[in-house]
Amino acid sequence: MSAHSPLELIVPRNGTAVLQHLQRLVGREGHRRWCGGTIPILKVPGFLEKMADRYPILRNTRERSYDRHRGRAVVHLVMCPPFDIDAHAPAPKLLWWLLSDEGAGGLADPASPDVHVCCEAMSAAGHLSVHAYVLLYATKREPHTVPDRRTGKPRRIWTDTSTWTWKLQGSVMSEIRSSIDACCSALELGAEPTPERAGWGLRGLLAAQRARPLFSGVRNQVIALHMHAQDTWARYRPAWVTAHPQLAAKLGRDAGALRSVEDVMSDHLPTMRQLRIYDVPPRSIRDLLQVVPAVAARS
Repeated sequence: MSAHSPLELIVPRNGTAVLQHLQRLVGREGHRRWCGGTIPILKVPGFLEKMADRYPILRNTRERSYDRHRGRAVVHLVMCPPFDIDAHAPAPKLLWWLLSDEGAGGLADPASPDVHVCCEAMSAAGHLSVHAYVLLYATKREPHTVPDRRTGKPRRIWTDTSTWTWKLQGSVMSEIRSSIDACCSALELGAEPTPERAGWGLRGLLAAQRARPLFSGVRNQVIALHMHAQDTWARYRPAWVTAHPQLAAKLGRDAGALRSVEDVMSDHLPTMRQLRIYDVPPRSIRDLLQVVPAVAARS
């Protein structure tokens, strides 16, 4: 069924679902043209009406299939709260993205009113980014099980394949490496988080990276960060052991040790799976706007 109002468009259930939904639209479904940004929540209704007048964002799956066969653009509007939303912000905003394929009437159409601001997701200057993450057509390694020619038993091999995946932006990776270096030089080995206590120091920093949405690109970067931490901490570990003699004597050969990269890869970095994109029942943009009266009351 088509939505009768853009306020009825449904919204992804959380930040990871947003990333996976955008990845699917750009990669599998070919919606490479996009524009987006943030908008104050009080301006959302007017903005949605304008977008619905310009683009076929209210079409359902059957109608979009019909449009595609007729050479018309298929256009999606995705909207959600910021991932780090502050419920007490005086002027909350929503994130939004408009994504389109190459058909007539979409963002790639020269007659589109937004053709001058839309980006091409494949181009170096037009990658879609969300907070710390950027969506890239990148190479990744995938495991495959094949029979061994000599023994006939199954064995695992790795092959390179290209796919759309999220990665941490380069500036974010540089900041994390700098934080790893700072923890090491300060001998802040720290501890991983527990239900009763936040993580801190080097161990807490690495645990925070493992808690990220583990798309294949991000997963490989998290492994690289653990390898960097292992190599860097190896130079400072003897000084940490010297500075904590009683604890070092108690822990023995494990004193000051980080989780091995092998342990991290096998037990602490699960492979990303397909997530449920929407709540049951799903929330709509209209539901997000219910915070407006509370905001107005605080103003």
